[in-house]
Amino acid sequence: MTGQAFYWRRASLPDLASVSEIQLAVHQAFPEDDAVLADRLELSPAGCFMLEVDEAAQGYVLSHPWLEGSPPALNTKLGALPAVADTWYIHDLALMPETRGSGAGGNIVPRLAEIARREGFRSMSLVSVNGSQGFWARQGFSVHMNARLAQKLASYGEDAVYMRHALC
Repeated sequence: MTGQAFYWRRASLPDLASVSEIQLAVHQAFPEDDAVLADRLELSPAGCFMLEVDEAAQGYVLSHPWLEGSPPALNTKLGALPAVADTWYIHDLALMPETRGSGAGGNIVPRLAEIARREGFRSMSLVSVNGSQGFWARQGFSVHMNARLAQKLASYGEDAVYMRHALC
């Protein structure tokens, strides 16, 4: 990816095919149905972005308001956002392997934090999978686990941990 320019832009339903293709390549162990991905794109357009590298889709992020300490189950449509959400939840940040290490992932996190602050949230949260805990720690997230969360995250894989980042 050296020398190539990356650009994060807002994602929308017409990007669903690219989001689906990327998530199938990146999250082979736990893919989500297109209806689930479309649900996130429709519910929180302000928190969804596509990464383009030389005009080709190479990554995406899906994020939305949610409930602290209660990550949504994998491959499940939300249908609606909570009326009283208390965290900005990063559902997924996925980059194609050739794009990792480019700085693109670290570049979008401050933008998400800005959106979360503007919307009145005091924290961001996520479930770290696929060995991404170090990346998220470098972005200011820390592990917040308990027995209930550990049981809930079992379907996310053995290395899944709930992480939180205070915005104040």
